[in-house]
Amino acid sequence: MRVLLASASRRRFSCLEKILDFEVHMQALSSTEKSLINGKSVELQVTEICLKKAENAALEWSIIEKEEGNIPEIIIVSDTIVEDPDNSMIPMGKPKNELQATNMLLRLSGKRHRVWSSTAILMKKNEEYIPIHGEWRYKIWTNYSIVEFVQLTDENIISLIESNSWNGKAGGYDLAGDASEYTKLIHGEELTVLGFSNEALNELKTKLL
Repeated sequence: MRVLLASASRRRFSCLEKILDFEVHMQALSSTEKSLINGKSVELQVTEICLKKAENAALEWSIIEKEEGNIPEIIIVSDTIVEDPDNSMIPMGKPKNELQATNMLLRLSGKRHRVWSSTAILMKKNEEYIPIHGEWRYKIWTNYSIVEFVQLTDENIISLIESNSWNGKAGGYDLAGDASEYTKLIHGEELTVLGFSNEALNELKTKLL
């Protein structure tokens, strides 16, 4: 069984390797991600972005199949967005620089916030799934967890920024990394914070049995 994570996220890849008994491959999508906007629910945005990734994955691998063959039997795509602690209509994606990461940590400091992850599984010849492109079909799940930050000091924030642990992480922090010292999971699954819908991976495990 060839399972592909269509992502460049080492964190997600590491999670899948620990959870699944099958060998997992990783290859990022060539398409660009949809931009985040204010004024639209984070739950809806993360689901829409994940669905767009699923569409792109199905399209890209349909092309690859025609040119090369050797395609995966299962493709996984996922997206994670942190919700502003005071406004569910403001998404906090991946910071582009240290300044953005610092601003995000200041927003999250001493507060609870939701982390949304949406995951889609793509397969062929599965009548339970929805057609998406060519022979590919998909199913999508979206879940959230609640994380609480302690009140961060200036020294805490400087340490997190200098560690570069914010890079590539929604909300500018890594629950399983340097930020673990300052955060606590209040509700939901840690896996959701790290990048996957827990329901989706439960489904995946049943498909691989």
